[in-house]
Amino acid sequence: MLLDSNAIIYAIKPEFVELRKLIAEHNPAVSAVSYVEVLGYHRLTISDKEDFT
Repeated sequence: MLLDSNAIIYAIKPEFVELRKLIAEHNPAVSAVSYVEVLGYHRLTISDKEDFT
C-alpha cells in the first residue's frame, strides 16, 4: 500500500482513529513526494511535524 499525502494528513487528526488503525495494519510505504507534501502542508503544526519525523 502506498499512502497519499492527504491520507497521511488526515491520519494525524484525532477523529480519524479508524484510518490510523488501517494504516497500522498494512504497514504502508510513503513516497518521497508525499513526505515533502505533508511536511510542507501549511496547516501542519510544529507538533504534527515532530510526529511525522
